[in-house]
Amino acid sequence: MLKVNDSKKPRFLTEQECKKLLDECGAELHPVFYTFLNTGMRLSELINLTWDDIDFSRKKIKIQTKSFWHPKTGEREIPMNKGMEELLTGLQKKKKKASQFVFHLKNGPKIPDNCLRKKLIVIAKRCGFSDVTKIHSLRHTFASHLIMKGVDLPTVQKLMGHSDIQTTMIYSHLSPDH
Repeated sequence: MLKVNDSKKPRFLTEQECKKLLDECGAELHPVFYTFLNTGMRLSELINLTWDDIDFSRKKIKIQTKSFWHPKTGEREIPMNKGMEELLTGLQKKKKKASQFVFHLKNGPKIPDNCLRKKLIVIAKRCGFSDVTKIHSLRHTFASHLIMKGVDLPTVQKLMGHSDIQTTMIYSHLSPDH
């Protein structure tokens, strides 16, 4: 039998859950999960992020086409908050020569698609929220927190790279209470 999901509301982490997740993920994964939570990037956008995509002077992260990869819904820019800027500056000093990718395996190649999901499941279970089983939950968290802080839906649509406002509308239930 097929499982029917009546809820259209995506699972997102509270601020306390975000802190717990980041505290549990260790030095190697902290920058990766911090980036997901602070940019709303899709998995493919993060694992294909190169140093050429980081514009430190404009404090923007560019999601752009490369010879080996194309963004799902076109190119866009994501502003860096102070924490992201500090994180990427620190990583650049340590890792830039190791790989063209911002986040990569120890010997330089990009992270395989399913690797981060497996690690998230283990960390989330350790944190006590085993219902967080998809990287996309971190993307939902980013969007949900924006809405709860009063950011309008068209701006969230642009930051998330949604081609249709209806996709962004799944977060609209959060705005009346906030």
